Formats: sequence, structure tokens, C-alpha cells
Amino acid sequence: MFAKWVGPLFWLAMGAAAVGALYMEWRHPPRLPTPIVADAPPAVTVPPPKPFEPQPLVHYAEIVERPVFIDARRPEEDEPPEPPAAPPPEPDHPLDLIGVLLVPGAAAALLRPTEPKNAPVLRIAQGETVNGWQLQSVSADRVVLRKGSQIRELVLKREPSPPRPPAPDRVIPPRGQPVASPPRPESRS
Repeated sequence: MFAKWVGPLFWLAMGAAAVGALYMEWRHPPRLPTPIVADAPPAVTVPPPKPFEPQPLVHYAEIVERPVFIDARRPEEDEPPEPPAAPPPEPDHPLDLIGVLLVPGAAAALLRPTEPKNAPVLRIAQGETVNGWQLQSVSADRVVLRKGSQIRELVLKREPSPPRPPAPDRVIPPRGQPVASPPRPESRS
């Protein structure tokens, strides 16, 4: 009969020991050792650094006369400036680029002559010609026109958009309060 109670008594004793260990940890947690307080070392005073003062330019004259990163160790000669290029000639009938059309396999430009104010918009596909100018290339913000040896690049002109009207002021009721609805017209019976 005693053998029948040995297993449960063993597990009961193990549970009691575990509960006792948890109680001891809870009531008496481990503590870190008390830190030893030592006197701080004496402060070291460092004099402030002296401000940097460069040498006179005469001291650096040899660097200018014999540059380090040039193989010949002689200063390079100044090249004369190139004369300014002549501005490209204006086309016979000036055109404004007002839009581009880029789709896979096709590209076109929307051009408008500048002289008559109400001139119609011309849709020119890449490779087509208008007023003797051939549309050579089309990109998202510009087109290139060619007439013989003359090349002209037109940049897309974007007019500023009109200012947005101010947003209407909306009153947001606090949470929990019902929103007032507009009055309903009374129906006459």
C-alpha cells in the first residue's frame, strides 16, 4: 500500500519545493553588490588651442610655381576664351511647343504658330514636316526640329495653373455629440 503512495508523494514534495523556491525568489530577490565609491581623479586643465594663422602668401609661392599634380611640374597655360556661339536662327514661322504625346511606338508634338494669336494647334508626328522643319525627336519636355543643317530645340511651355480656391471651413463636432442636420421642410397634408 505504501508503494501506491510513493509516486504521488514524490511529485507533491517536488511541487512544494518549487513553490518554496519561487516564494524565496519573490521575497528575497538577488541584489547587486554595493558599488564602491572612489574619489574622482583631479581635473586636468588643458590650455585652449591657439587660433590657426596661415603663413603669408609668399611662403606658398613655390607650390604655385611647381604644382604637385601636374606631370611637368609647371603651371598650365591659360587658354584663350572661345568666342560666343552665334544664336541659332529663328525659324521662318516661330512655333511654340504646347504639348507632347508619347505612347509606345509613336511620338507626336502639339505645336502652335506664335504669330496669329488664334492659330490652330498642329499635331505633328515624329518625322513629319511643318513649315520646312522636320520633327526629329520628341521627349517628355522638349522636341528637336531640323531644317537642313539648322537644328532648333523647343521646350514645353507650361502656363502656371490658376490658384486653387480656399477650402470651405468645416466644423467638426466633438466626439459624442450629434451632428446638426439642416431643417426639413414641413409637408402639408
